[in-house]
Amino acid sequence: MMLLCNLALAEGSVLVETALPRKMVMHREISGYGTVVPEQGAAMNLNYPRAGRVSRLLASQGQLVSRGTVLLEVSADPSGMLAYSQAENAVEFARGELVRVKSLFEKQLATRSQVEAADRSLKDAEGALKMQREMGNGEKKERLLSPFDGVVSSVVLSEGDRFSAGTNLIQVTRTDFLLVRMGIAQDDRNLLAMGMKVHLASVFNKKEDVTGEVAQIAGQVDPQTQLVSVTVRFKGGMLLPGLKVRGDIAIPLREAIAVPRSAILKDDAGAYLFQVQAGRAHRVSVEAGLEDQGWVEVKNALQNAPVVTLGNYELEDSMAVREAKR
Repeated sequence: MMLLCNLALAEGSVLVETALPRKMVMHREISGYGTVVPEQGAAMNLNYPRAGRVSRLLASQGQLVSRGTVLLEVSADPSGMLAYSQAENAVEFARGELVRVKSLFEKQLATRSQVEAADRSLKDAEGALKMQREMGNGEKKERLLSPFDGVVSSVVLSEGDRFSAGTNLIQVTRTDFLLVRMGIAQDDRNLLAMGMKVHLASVFNKKEDVTGEVAQIAGQVDPQTQLVSVTVRFKGGMLLPGLKVRGDIAIPLREAIAVPRSAILKDDAGAYLFQVQAGRAHRVSVEAGLEDQGWVEVKNALQNAPVVTLGNYELEDSMAVREAKR
């Protein structure tokens, strides 16, 4: 008889899922839109100290590169190669001349001063060759490498072009740290503080996202947009320079009791929820406040009991329920 009563009770109850109310700091979200830009001073112009010709161009504008990536190959300028060849020939001649004078000295056909003069000539020639080598004129081809991880922001010359010494050939921009300048409403400026966390995501693909922090808050309003500029600094990677992004700043406001959004229902009488006590769902009228990441502030007092988050649409006040195991 007791078994039949229990079965009847189970059949007259509603299966629900519940969650406990929790105390949490509620945040207000401030959002804005902006563009990813490099940090000031992040771009570096790469040049070549000698005149030459671009024999192979291996990088293009917008290309991501790693430290040590070969950007282009350079052929030495013909005049520099000629100067190096002449210096090599001078060393070879001076070395042979020294051998010849020493041989004559051994036969007493040359003086010691002639040997010393030939030795000085060899040392001078070797010094001139060393200087040519340090200038790079002895290398027929050299490579220009990226000094850091970044993106190629500009390419000045094309393959086959000649250039003079010191000409900027390629500009590479660091991507280890980037900035976003986003606009926010004037009324929200006083809520912000340096170092606040900002969630940044591409406006085209929300999965492309990173976390940054507020690095600067403008002290004036942009006359065109009537918004206040906020600069957000973040570690680069997924978001590249030039990309349009949305930034969401979570502003902590106050501590409150909150319940999952799905627990709150509405009808003509206003907002309400169900709390489970002694196996029954009791309807409680509530005043909802701030919403933060799926949780809603409840301003009036609640019992220390679970709230129904799933199955609550089927409930009426004091209806029997059974909670699903979690």
